[in-house]
Amino acid sequence: METIPYHSLLEVNEKNVEIIRTSLNLDVNTIKKNLDAIEEWARKQEHLADAFRYISPNMLELLHLLGKGSVEMTKTRIDKLLTTRGMLPEICLNRSVEEFTDISEAINFVILPKQSPKDQSRIIVTQIRNWEKFSLISFLRYAFMIAEYRMNFEYNTCERHILDLKNVKSISALTKLNPMLLKKAEILCMSGYGMRISGIHLLNAPSFVDKIVFLLKQALKEKVANRLMVHSSYDELHKEIPKEILPKDFGGDLQSCSELEEQWKSVLKTEEAQKLIASCNKLVADESKRSACKFNEEYMGMPGSFRQLIVD
Repeated sequence: METIPYHSLLEVNEKNVEIIRTSLNLDVNTIKKNLDAIEEWARKQEHLADAFRYISPNMLELLHLLGKGSVEMTKTRIDKLLTTRGMLPEICLNRSVEEFTDISEAINFVILPKQSPKDQSRIIVTQIRNWEKFSLISFLRYAFMIAEYRMNFEYNTCERHILDLKNVKSISALTKLNPMLLKKAEILCMSGYGMRISGIHLLNAPSFVDKIVFLLKQALKEKVANRLMVHSSYDELHKEIPKEILPKDFGGDLQSCSELEEQWKSVLKTEEAQKLIASCNKLVADESKRSACKFNEEYMGMPGSFRQLIVD
C-alpha cells in the first residue's frame, strides 16, 4: 500500500507508518511483493478461495504487520483469524449496528482518534455507565464488531485499553464477569487477530478492585496480565499515555468520550460501514460451517484442548 489508510476517527500519519515498517524491516516494494505472494497462495487454498474476497487490501496489509512482516506468519495469521472467529459464533456471528441500539445505556465504548507516540498503539476506552444493564456478551459482540470494521483502516500492531470503573459500586458486579467468556475473548484477540495488548489501565477503581484484577488475570496470558495497571490518578495515567491524545474525561486535550461516542454512532450508520459489517457477517457464517485448520495446544499457546474449551 503506497498510500496510508484514511478514516476521520482513526488517524494514521506517515510517521506512524514509517516507524512500524522500519521496526519490521519493511518498505513499500517488499510489502507489495509479499502481499502478492500471500494473495496468490490464498486463492489456491480451498478453504480460503471464497473467504479471501472479503479481505480488503488494507486489512491484508494489517494482517501482514501482525504477522511481523513474514509471508509465512501472515498465512498463519489469516488461517487463525478465519478459524477462530468461526469457532466463536456467540461473539462473532450475525451482528448488526441495530443490535446495539441501547448499548450506550450500559457503557460507552470508543476508540480514540490518535495513536500513542510512545508505541503507535491505538487507545480504546470503556466507560461503565450502568452496571445493572451491562451484558458481557453484548459488550464483546460490539467490541469485536468494531475491531473488525477497524481492520480496514488501521495501521498498527498493538493497542491499549482504558477501563473507567467510576460507576461500578457493588461487589455483586463481579458476577457478570464470566471467566470462560473472558477467556474466549482473550483467545479471539490474541490468537485470532494477533493484536498485542500494550497495557490495560483501570481508572476510578472501587475498593474491591483487587477482586476485579484477579478475575481479569485468570483470563489473560501472563505477559498481558503483567501489563494490567490500576491508576489512582490521571497524572499516573499520563505517564503511560500522553494527555495530548486522551479525552478531557481523563485530564486530556481531546474532546470528551461522549462526543466521540456520537461521532462513532454516525460513522457506523453510513453505507460503507454497513457493507463492511455485512461482509464480515457473511464471512463468519461461512467460517462457522467449516472445520479446517485445527490447531494443537502449543500452537494456540494455551493448556487443554482449544476446541473443547470453546464448546464447554
